[in-house]
Amino acid sequence: PINVKYDRVFGLKCYKSILEVPGSVDLAVIAIPAASVPRIVDECGRKGVKGVVVISAGFREVGPEGAKLEEELVSVVRKHGMRLIGPNCLGVYDAHTGLDTIFNPSDRQGKPEPGNVAFISQSGALGAALLDWLKEEGIGLSKFISYGNAADVDEADLISYLAEDPRTEIIAAYIEGVRDGRRFVEAVRKAIRANKPVIVLKAGKSEKGMKAVASHTGSLAGAYEVYKGALKQSGALIVDDLHELLIAIKALRYGARSRGPNVAIVTNGGGAGVLATDSIESLGLRVAELSKETIDELRSKLPPTASPLNPVDILGDAPADRYELAIKSVLSDERVDMVMVIALMQSPALDADELIKILERVGKESKKPIVFVGPGGAYASKRLVMASRIGIPSFKDPVEAAKALRYIYDYSVAYHKLTKKKGAK
Repeated sequence: PINVKYDRVFGLKCYKSILEVPGSVDLAVIAIPAASVPRIVDECGRKGVKGVVVISAGFREVGPEGAKLEEELVSVVRKHGMRLIGPNCLGVYDAHTGLDTIFNPSDRQGKPEPGNVAFISQSGALGAALLDWLKEEGIGLSKFISYGNAADVDEADLISYLAEDPRTEIIAAYIEGVRDGRRFVEAVRKAIRANKPVIVLKAGKSEKGMKAVASHTGSLAGAYEVYKGALKQSGALIVDDLHELLIAIKALRYGARSRGPNVAIVTNGGGAGVLATDSIESLGLRVAELSKETIDELRSKLPPTASPLNPVDILGDAPADRYELAIKSVLSDERVDMVMVIALMQSPALDADELIKILERVGKESKKPIVFVGPGGAYASKRLVMASRIGIPSFKDPVEAAKALRYIYDYSVAYHKLTKKKGAK
């Protein structure tokens, strides 16, 4: 570390200046008072450092004087041909390599295992919270980048980079302002052409929200409807809050794609099937009209009091093998594009662990998306995690699952439009 006050920090030798450090330096992480940052970054440039992360706040977000300081910082970065993340940010966490500039204490900051989800965020605090959620949900991370004021590297740069990153298959973003709309749209399209969904939570929708954005990262939020239109044109998926962001990530992280909006529901609880039906229809998807062949097959194999229509109610005493025959029947129906499986796991007749194995097996056999719903407490939650780990997007609530199917369908449409490859139309 570079520290003028101490000789050693955590047992590591301190240098008074980066110019004293032997050998080459690839990345500098700067956390000092804002007024000194341009001078220290200049020293980094003279040392040959090509990348800097400036955690320090006190730049454009605090007003005109801070804006001048940020301009000076960018000028120094340009002079030396460097790239800058920040200022006013948490920086970078790469779950695959272990690169970590996040300063939050490890006993409070959850960090996900290596995976395929990248998350970029102008807010360090919200980014840190989402990392906690991802870890709790067992969702693996490729890279997290908190980029703050975006004085140099911005959202378009990051999405373009992640579009080419072999470890990233889905990109999520919390964005307060977009500096260059055209570059941003092109970056999103680049990612989608690479078959990588881009999920955007855009903040600063209201007049006061735009003012809050200016004081947070110094960004110009702009009219939300303009952003929304541009995002839709680019093919990005727009979410309204962090909860929906997490639903979309869970829905898309396994590469599920749909050729259409028609959903079949298989449930052991009639009420849950009704809730699912309402949610699916209200979101603009369709509860599929099953073919006569499928209805006849279900009628011949299910108990007389079961419903072979959609929702397919296999009754509260359904064992796992009854689920299997119903799921396979609806998956084979050409009128069905996606399937929602609902299990009230409180039923003593159901071996929930066996159902998870069935979902894994039929999920591998079919290209049609399957989502799993398990309302309940600890017992059900544990099985949802098990299902999630074997590639089935899993939720506690039919409403969440319906939203997940909508995100799968919307992304499939966007991918088809940009690539003209077979998919949703």
